[in-house]
Amino acid sequence: MRLNVDMRSAYPPRKGSTVQRLFSTAMMVAILGGGGWMFYKGLHLEDIKQILVTGSTAVSQLHHNGDTAGGGSPQPTPTSINLGQQNQSTIRIASFNIQVFGEKKASDTEAMTVIGNVFRNFDIVAVQEIRNKDELFVPKFVQNLNQFTGRTFDYKLGPRLGNTTSKEQYAFIFDTAKIMVSSKYVFTIQDPKNLLHREPYVGLFTVRGVPDQDRFTFMLVNVHTDPDVAKEEMDALAQVFEVLRRQGLGEDDIIMLGDFNTAVPMDPNSTSRVISQDDLAALGRIPDIYPVIQNQPTNVARNRLHDNILFHRPSTTEFTGQGGVFDFEKQFNLTPEQAKRVSDHFPVWAEFSIYEAGISNQMAIGATNTTR
Repeated sequence: MRLNVDMRSAYPPRKGSTVQRLFSTAMMVAILGGGGWMFYKGLHLEDIKQILVTGSTAVSQLHHNGDTAGGGSPQPTPTSINLGQQNQSTIRIASFNIQVFGEKKASDTEAMTVIGNVFRNFDIVAVQEIRNKDELFVPKFVQNLNQFTGRTFDYKLGPRLGNTTSKEQYAFIFDTAKIMVSSKYVFTIQDPKNLLHREPYVGLFTVRGVPDQDRFTFMLVNVHTDPDVAKEEMDALAQVFEVLRRQGLGEDDIIMLGDFNTAVPMDPNSTSRVISQDDLAALGRIPDIYPVIQNQPTNVARNRLHDNILFHRPSTTEFTGQGGVFDFEKQFNLTPEQAKRVSDHFPVWAEFSIYEAGISNQMAIGATNTTR
């Protein structure tokens, strides 16, 4: 199946305002108090009061401040792995579980070259499974990535998480020439009831090079479920998604991406099927939730669909209908053994317009005028 599959026709555009409303006091109490299981890490009473005052202007502040400070400086999806030339009016968002990403992998020059070539295809990548106690590991990786690609990547790095001695970190690695991040609105979701082994890492981003009123602004939610309790964790993630979509700084473009560990069979020699609502547990029951990856294996063994990118389709009309799995084994002519040294997962990706609602205000005005 060709890469350029337009999925927009099945979903009529419907878009709300980027800045929709202030956090409601009642909802904040429910989330942060005893009535709910989830609250934002590090937010106390004074923080909540401040958010109630500034929540509705968060996106506007991001537009004007240009804060880029990083940690250191129901259609089948396309199956083609040739991304081709990127349109200047789009960005590509990816998720990549880089299996046990630490010093051992960093010392494998061949694997790191492949990883570098993967990153050069995307504008922002949500990374899972960073396992390294060295605080300089990710900064050094990004520095080397910039030297290798000639681009200006920066990063946001989450805390070390996990219920066992084996801790992992999430990261967002993004090209500052195209993407801005609000340092104030990057945080880890915390769940006191321990429903999640690795709490999601959240960031608010917007694009560069577009007038303030037109910029695509979006919130990424980086996730990695535990495979033994994936469905239970996806039930909890559904709560995270809904709260962020309804109360997340007025931003309705919530994109949850990562390794969901969905056990969708993809073995061509036995059972293979399209992802179902039940595969995503409560996430799949959110009205109009849209999984970009629906019938492709995302693991290097090519027998499971684990990774995905999810969003509310009527809200995120910036989605161009293009996305898929980046098969680096085929793309770079690797042997199966070489591919396994890179990761046991392929990256997944989706493309979005840089314009809020997929069209700039100037374009919309022009289109309106021509009909009069």
